[in-house]
Amino acid sequence: MLRMDDSEDEEEERNLGKPEGTKKGKLRVKMEGEASSLREKMEQMMKAREELTTKTLETKLLITEKKKEVKLAQVEAKHEEAKRKADLEERMIKLKEAKVWKELMMEEKEHMMMSKKDMDQEQLQWWKDYKEDIAERKRIFHGASSTLRGDTPMSGGGDGGVEDSTTGDNGGA
Repeated sequence: MLRMDDSEDEEEERNLGKPEGTKKGKLRVKMEGEASSLREKMEQMMKAREELTTKTLETKLLITEKKKEVKLAQVEAKHEEAKRKADLEERMIKLKEAKVWKELMMEEKEHMMMSKKDMDQEQLQWWKDYKEDIAERKRIFHGASSTLRGDTPMSGGGDGGVEDSTTGDNGGA
């Protein structure tokens, strides 16, 4: 009798020693071909995915390097800007110093050019004291200017060469 509940496993066990038929052989070759094709496609997809992942990582590395370069350039630009500002401030300070020296020289010149004949004893003493202060400042300046020569616009030159009306002396000239 024929059993109706035979499963494929039992059927394969029964047909184990029998030669394969044409239909089954063709089906097996077709299935093997499809499996091989699917395996190749799967391998290609895996390779493409690996390549894409590699390229993505490389791109991320390049972006990170570019960001580092940009940050470094920004830091360098800020450093250069700070240096320019410091140089400008230094120049401004030197200009202000030059202006102060010029004003001081003008004041000293005015003092040295004062007419002493209408001065009383107290005014004359003040004038002499101020003249000594000027001379002392010039001596100090000349001592310092040997190392800083050319940094300030103040020129040397004794006590101004003005005649002292009390002694009739022209500064040793």
